[in-house]
Amino acid sequence: MTLELETISDHTVLGLSDNDLLEMYRRMVLARKLDERTWALNRQGRVGFVVSVSGHEGTQVGAAYALDPEKDWSLPYYRDVAFNIGLGVSVEDIFLGVFAKKSDPASGGRQMPGHWSEPDLNIFTHSSAIATQYPHAAGIAYELKRGGSDGIVLVSGGEGSTSEGDWHEAMNFAGIHDLPVIFLIQNNMYAISVPESDQIAGQIANRANGYGIEGVVVDGNDLLTVYGATAAAIGKARAGEGPTLIEAKTYRYYAHTSDDDDKLYRTREEVEQWRRKDPIPAFRRYLVEHRLLDTAAEEAIDQESASTIAAAAERAEGAADPDDALSRVYAAPITPVEPVETIEREPIGEEVNLITAINKSLHHVMGLYEDTVTFGEDVADPKGGVFKATAGLTDAFGAARSFNTPVSEALIIGLGIGMAATGTKAIIEIQFADFIHPGFDQLVSEAARIHYRSNGRWECPIVVRVPYGGGIHGALYHSQSIEALYAHIPGLKVVVPSTPSDAKGLLLSAVEDPDPVMYLEPKKLYRLATGPLPSGDHRVPLGKAALRRDGADLTIIAYGSMAHFSIEAADRLAEEGIQVSVLDLRSLKPLDWPSINAAVERTSKVLIVYEDNEFLGYGAEISAQIMEKSFDWLDAPVQRYASPDVPTFPYAPALEQQVIPNVEGIIERARGLAAY
Repeated sequence: MTLELETISDHTVLGLSDNDLLEMYRRMVLARKLDERTWALNRQGRVGFVVSVSGHEGTQVGAAYALDPEKDWSLPYYRDVAFNIGLGVSVEDIFLGVFAKKSDPASGGRQMPGHWSEPDLNIFTHSSAIATQYPHAAGIAYELKRGGSDGIVLVSGGEGSTSEGDWHEAMNFAGIHDLPVIFLIQNNMYAISVPESDQIAGQIANRANGYGIEGVVVDGNDLLTVYGATAAAIGKARAGEGPTLIEAKTYRYYAHTSDDDDKLYRTREEVEQWRRKDPIPAFRRYLVEHRLLDTAAEEAIDQESASTIAAAAERAEGAADPDDALSRVYAAPITPVEPVETIEREPIGEEVNLITAINKSLHHVMGLYEDTVTFGEDVADPKGGVFKATAGLTDAFGAARSFNTPVSEALIIGLGIGMAATGTKAIIEIQFADFIHPGFDQLVSEAARIHYRSNGRWECPIVVRVPYGGGIHGALYHSQSIEALYAHIPGLKVVVPSTPSDAKGLLLSAVEDPDPVMYLEPKKLYRLATGPLPSGDHRVPLGKAALRRDGADLTIIAYGSMAHFSIEAADRLAEEGIQVSVLDLRSLKPLDWPSINAAVERTSKVLIVYEDNEFLGYGAEISAQIMEKSFDWLDAPVQRYASPDVPTFPYAPALEQQVIPNVEGIIERARGLAAY
């Protein structure tokens, strides 16, 4: 049901004191003057970028004042200057971001102004990507509810963000689970230059009905009405009655940002018409009419605000500039130092195949760490995953810790990011690597950059399990190798097990790591690869390769299915008198360069085998590194064996066999390299 709330004419019905009203007025005035000051600084060339709040103060202060920052969470968007002031972010901290200073608490100068982050106030880090915050909010709200907290989440955005899939996916999940989350949409009629009529079909608040959520429309320029609507939504959420969508109708008086020219798409008359509805004069009149504000008090608030802003701007402008762009990429940087030079022996344990090892390892990890959850499409029992990797987890640990999600990869990854913000360790399943691409933004723009962009104040300990690769007749959309895309991204770690023992050891290390880890599972090996599964807390360090075979004639570098095939090829080549080393990388990022370099020094000939397309595949980077760093040891050009430049892989068995690397192809190329 959608409600259009009428103006509240008496603050006492809201439980607000006279002092509350004066404080809310002070915060609005402070935000407006700060906005005007930053625009002036921009025109003077002293700051590079401004996002304006003027016109939104009624919505933002009204909503923020209803929250309790000690237990409630906020995910504001870039225009929420007044909202942050309302929550307790200092003017000086905001200016430190405007001037991009080292002591900027939000990002240390790494992000543009308006990208909020303050762990001490439960304000989760935000990026420039539109709408990515909504799944994060749903993930946080899920954990608050699961943990029995009465805290709630408020997530904010402009009307343009409701056109993004992330918004709809988060709304849907929030409605399914009755989450304690409020979606505050500040509708100022323009998404940069695109008017509401070209952006929104129907009314935003009405969309709530499709997700079983209550939608509310308020005059965003009426502070008391916004406060009342927000307080009511908070009360409902705390009582376990689910989410609310609040559409606040408002207007921005200045351009979208300092890089925008709003004269191109709206008239001066339109702006002036809305200025007559300015929330600050409107609330001032209310205070005067209720004899809460006289001329002297008004002037005192103006002078105090101006003085606060002037002093804060001066201190911030004089603060130290940032001087380290290289740190904080990872919460736990890993730089391998010692090479592996002896064959890694398999541990003792029950003989299982790879998929059984993954399943048993998930059971072990979730039993070891009560703060772990796992979720994805078809993950929960009785299905237990399309490959049965998660079978039995729901029965063993409950539906709150192992559950199904809608078919929505961006939501799935975004939920994990939000959960990680609360300290939960999320083990996410993407059903097939081929379908991860809708979640690319959440992985690349969000998970990978959270630690860096927050200057190390937030971590993102998620594990993204992804079945990948060909050899199972999965055709073009169930066979893709995605490792090169994600190993390219600073902030992500990428691992690939090829044995049951490594499946357990890498999973345990990934879950214990504070950074986002992509855990790629070679589907071809699910039932093909067998070996012992060690008991107990078996760990394989991230960034450590395994020497599977040792030989003096050449080295094959591979991972995943190709490591398995390379071992078979090496065994057959040994019968011909060709002794081959096989280095299974296991960890694609961080890369065990010392072990690669040591292998090159031992054999002086290298064949890199991977099943992705050869052109710009992961092996191309390994080749480049060897050529740059180990060239003097080479007795032959580095060779690669991978798939040709076609979509991987065709469906017909004969076509798949034509393009996917195989044991015979490895043997043929190794023979030629050995004879070089």
